[in-house]
Amino acid sequence: MDLTLAPEDLALQRTARAFAREEILPIAAERDRNSPPNEAFPWPLIDKLDALGLRTLTVPRRFGGYGANHLQQSIVTEELAYGDLGVAVSMDQTYKFTQLICEETTETQRARHLAGFLTDPRALLAIAITEPQSGTDSFLLYEAPGAGPRMTAKKDGNSYILNGTKHFISNGGLAKFYFIFARTDPGKPMSQGLTGFVVPRGAPGFTIGEAHSKLGRRLLQNGELVLSGCRVPEEDLLGEWNQGLDIFRRMVSGALIPVMGPARLAFDLARRAVRERGTARHQWAQMAISEMYMLIEAGRTVLHAAAWHGGKPTDDSKRRLMSKVFASEAAIKVCRMAMELWEEAGAVHFADRPTPEKCWRDVLSYLHGFGTNEAVKLKAFPLIPLDGEMGW
Repeated sequence: MDLTLAPEDLALQRTARAFAREEILPIAAERDRNSPPNEAFPWPLIDKLDALGLRTLTVPRRFGGYGANHLQQSIVTEELAYGDLGVAVSMDQTYKFTQLICEETTETQRARHLAGFLTDPRALLAIAITEPQSGTDSFLLYEAPGAGPRMTAKKDGNSYILNGTKHFISNGGLAKFYFIFARTDPGKPMSQGLTGFVVPRGAPGFTIGEAHSKLGRRLLQNGELVLSGCRVPEEDLLGEWNQGLDIFRRMVSGALIPVMGPARLAFDLARRAVRERGTARHQWAQMAISEMYMLIEAGRTVLHAAAWHGGKPTDDSKRRLMSKVFASEAAIKVCRMAMELWEEAGAVHFADRPTPEKCWRDVLSYLHGFGTNEAVKLKAFPLIPLDGEMGW
């Protein structure tokens, strides 16, 4: 395995890096502090990302996109996250589910929805499975019939009627198209009674509820979706009836989190503080800087390795799962150490410039995002043999 970035990878990295530093970073701290949740998202940045071809980064070339692979997606989102993790996650959601709209939909669905996504420079995507009473159980798969989502979908002629509420949905009030999962057989466990639907924004009976006020990733809008008698045409059924969980698993299986972006920013801020304050002569500062470098290097390598294997015969579910846990915990430690090196200013939020405090708040979200770290470990355990060779 050679993780040396190819020329096209480096070109994408340079483009995303310049954009993050010139366009995202200068506005992120002020919007994080002063904007209400439903107004924090910086739409003009999406216009510029679209002009650079980065909004449609993962659309296959045959449909008119760049056709980025998993590694390239990971590279770009890490760079965007250096500017702001919320903006990066908004794009990362769209990148993951772009592949869904291109690969998991029918020709009729692509004709109806893909063209609308490609031609609208502000079109984003969202997946909706989490509900007020269920989140991690959807990821860990607790198979009791009553567990998991409770939104219902019932057949009515040549359409389906959806009723229920989704919660904490990334791009919740921003997306043009939503992939919504509902119970189509409540008497069966989720693996046998969940179905997905493509629902466009503005569908009858579909309204956007509260935009959640969060500790971190505040530029990303996480919101509530309310479906009350929402009628969805039968041609917008996503995949097979009662087989929605299989699609959901395929969508999130390649999830590679961009947490090393804010960790790198916190590291850069810490290096500057040590340099400007003259504390580099102290061994505690020297050890801290060295450890932060080690954690970032290890976290990036783990994520890049998981991304490099993505879609190949060597792909490994437990590698992807553990990369999420390791990278998130490494990033949190880096940001905490950066706050300590900033001394008394470390935990202070300055609206006019980036701080380790904001980086730390942002990365904390990945202790639970895409499954809590505890649930991820439990999910990985059955994949790890307790006897014989590991195959390393």
